[in-house]
Amino acid sequence: MLLRRLATLLPTAVVGTMVVFSLDQLTPGGAAEAAAGPNATPQQIATLRHEMGLDKPLPVQYGTWLAGLFHGDFGRSLLNRQDVGAEITQRLPVTIELTVAALVVALVVGIPLGILSASRRRSRLDGTILGVSGLGLAIPEFLLAMLAVDIVCLKLGWLPPTGWTPISQGLGANLQTLVLPALTLGSGAAAVITRQTRGAMVEVLDSPFIRTAWALGLPQRQIYFRFALRNALISVITVVGLIAAALLGAAVLIERVFVLPGMGSMLVDAVTQKDFPVTQGVTVVFIAIVILINLLVDISYAILDPRIRS
Repeated sequence: MLLRRLATLLPTAVVGTMVVFSLDQLTPGGAAEAAAGPNATPQQIATLRHEMGLDKPLPVQYGTWLAGLFHGDFGRSLLNRQDVGAEITQRLPVTIELTVAALVVALVVGIPLGILSASRRRSRLDGTILGVSGLGLAIPEFLLAMLAVDIVCLKLGWLPPTGWTPISQGLGANLQTLVLPALTLGSGAAAVITRQTRGAMVEVLDSPFIRTAWALGLPQRQIYFRFALRNALISVITVVGLIAAALLGAAVLIERVFVLPGMGSMLVDAVTQKDFPVTQGVTVVFIAIVILINLLVDISYAILDPRIRS
């Protein structure tokens, strides 16, 4: 099963790199123009195009760029001439930690609330949970982040409003800068997981084998967690995989609000300043992470349902 999945993911990765390379080529104002500056003469731009290899055919440029990626060479920034791979290495842990923390928040909040809502369906508690989750879906994460900064940080002074402390400088200081961005980023994901878990649990609880378990007098905890939740998790994991990929995109806005030195801030700055090597490098890393997430979701399927392994 893993070999089949890897065989299908490889073309996805290749197509992804082709799309990234093509989009940058189609963007108005090429890399040479961006590197030369607004006051450059046509002759200076032509010289830069030759030095950067941009006067070669597009398939040759793509092959050269792809070969560099395989060797870990993401190129150099057009603005500060820094190695793009080294800068990604510095910023990637911030985005990964933020995304993983937000996903943990969504799972810790969403799955228990979904189970509780399904076990008390059509009750006031069920309606309250659905209402709160609907509110979580309606409020954009970046708006919630700005409200959190204003209330929690500026007015109450409980947490620092901006900045980032690496975990190497202390777990407590790291959590102080991580907890609020993770909570705001994971709010919408928690709402989605709550509703998905509830829907999947309700469907499983209405199935014949669960009614048989109730008739046999099995303990309630065993029915909910051993039988119902295990079967419901297959559909929940599908949503979790999509959410994990979406959190990478939403992290771009959250990093800007909290001024975090992550990949999202790096990508926004590169796009606004037309720093094409940085844009390509960051996007390729995001594509690789999404592909890895899809592979982990498939492995989770195989663990929960042995029939998928064949």
